[in-house]
Amino acid sequence: MFIASGIGAAPRRRRLTRWCAALFPFASIVFPIFHAARAWAATLADLSPSRDYKIAAVAVDGAHAVSAGDVLAVMQTRPRPAYQIWKRRPEFDPETFSGDLDRIRRLYHSRGYYEAEVRYDLRVNGRAVTAKIEIREGRAVKVAGIDVAVTPAGAPAPARLDSRFRLDLRRGEIFEQAKYQAAARQLTRLYLSRGYPWVSVRRHAQVFVADNEARVRYEIYPGVKAIFGRTTVAGTNAVAPTIVLRELDYRRGETFDSRKIAVSRARLVALNLFGSIAFEPERDPANPGVVPIEIKVTGQRTRMISGSVGYNTETLFNAGVDWQDYNFFGGARRADFAALYSSVVSTLDARVTQPWFPTRNTNLVLEARQDQEVYQTYTLYATRFVPRLTWSPSPSFTAFAGWRLEYMKFNSVAPSTIAAIGGYRGQGILSGPNAGLVYNDTEDPLNPQRGTIFTLLGNVALHQFGSNYQYWRASAELRRYRRIGWNTVLATRLKLGFENTLGTIGDIPLSERFYSGGEGSVRGYGLRRIGPLSAANDPLGGLSLYETSIELRHQVMSKIIGSIFLDCGQVSTRPYDLRVDAPQCGYGPGVSLVTPVGPATIDLGFPTQKPPGDSFWQVYFSIGQYF
Repeated sequence: MFIASGIGAAPRRRRLTRWCAALFPFASIVFPIFHAARAWAATLADLSPSRDYKIAAVAVDGAHAVSAGDVLAVMQTRPRPAYQIWKRRPEFDPETFSGDLDRIRRLYHSRGYYEAEVRYDLRVNGRAVTAKIEIREGRAVKVAGIDVAVTPAGAPAPARLDSRFRLDLRRGEIFEQAKYQAAARQLTRLYLSRGYPWVSVRRHAQVFVADNEARVRYEIYPGVKAIFGRTTVAGTNAVAPTIVLRELDYRRGETFDSRKIAVSRARLVALNLFGSIAFEPERDPANPGVVPIEIKVTGQRTRMISGSVGYNTETLFNAGVDWQDYNFFGGARRADFAALYSSVVSTLDARVTQPWFPTRNTNLVLEARQDQEVYQTYTLYATRFVPRLTWSPSPSFTAFAGWRLEYMKFNSVAPSTIAAIGGYRGQGILSGPNAGLVYNDTEDPLNPQRGTIFTLLGNVALHQFGSNYQYWRASAELRRYRRIGWNTVLATRLKLGFENTLGTIGDIPLSERFYSGGEGSVRGYGLRRIGPLSAANDPLGGLSLYETSIELRHQVMSKIIGSIFLDCGQVSTRPYDLRVDAPQCGYGPGVSLVTPVGPATIDLGFPTQKPPGDSFWQVYFSIGQYF
């Protein structure tokens, strides 16, 4: 019975299959027609005022000179983000949408496209409205002429104040409102920085849409050239006014210069003593050539405590607490007491910074630390005292010189490691000078888009300085960031390191050898897993190192950054041996979510040469860009 019924079912299945095949073309035609019948085209006037409509989607077509993202950014009619499926769709308001169309037109006008036409198409499906914006951009208006007039006659023209001065707005360029307004501010800043505190700049523009031309005129009224007068301070309570006055970058009697006011304000902000800072030039009609300055400040808490808890793929769980006092026993002296715990590095740190020692741009830093480092190769207990002088002549440049005085003790060092490197000193005193410099002109410390960071570090330890260890060490790192268009940043990095013993092989501490691999180094590898390994599979470190990286970062969405990277590096146990012919490389993708504290980044790295016992891939998580 079972066999007979199974045989009879086969013809029925074949007939059902033939019926479905015959009906499929019919269904593929009828279903879209039925669906289209439900979704109907409409204008704003067709929508019923008594019915609530929801925004299903908004699309932009025809945006080329202005990106679709910029168009959507000026609109208030916005659909629910695709990933927020748990939220209700926002309401579609016809008046708001009509205003959006005007905002898009104004956006195109501000970019120089006065012929732009903005149309729309609404598809209504029940209460859901899909809006399609259609844009015909037309031709761009170009700058046909720029006239700069200075009143009264005989007053200095811009080129007389600065022979290299050029307006950012150029003839032949598209007439953009932002550049047109910025050029007026550019002229104002020029005169303010050359002794004219009461300068006024008026701008005029005539746009001839039929000819696609714009003619621009700037009228400059410099006023009287002036010098700095007396500076007074108001609002200080816990901080003496002399603390404010000593940070000024200008002196009474000097030619007025707005740039010096900006530098002075930045120096006061860096003290972290004030909630607000305002420089207010005062005008005396009887003596317009002298400009007194009143600085108004408001105080804020000078002591604060902060804590943090985190996790990353190398140190795993980590926690820290930090207590800071920005006016430690007065005089804008800083004190910082911090404790950090992780499975790799734990630290107790006390640091006091004395400003203005011995000169204006020089600070004395006294720092004492107790560190514990637990790595695959060794466990280190170190007591450190590292006083130094820092010199910061500009916001982008800092140099330091100091002394390292440390007691170091190494435990858990495998015999195979000792045999491979030829011996080591298990404990002793490290004593000697150290120095370094940092040049950083990037605009964002956590997510740089342009600029350069150059770091140079070096130190020496000798028996003559009371040190048990004898060696020298130097490293240099260059990082470059450049926008290459399409919301993409090209980031590159090159690091070199060299050191050598000045005595026996064991006179270089294990912690001072160069290691590579992992987060902040070469991705795709575990922590310190690049370079030679011992018979016990422990990293040996080396006396020479190079690392290089290239990364493309593309802003996919307003808060999402995608990236691809290639990192390479190598470590050699011999001095002056870069081994560029045997690089170990890692590559892979990454994604970052922009947050108020910097990008939260996840990188997935794959090694080209997997070390013994390691994984074929590595995941890294960090706050801030990798480099």
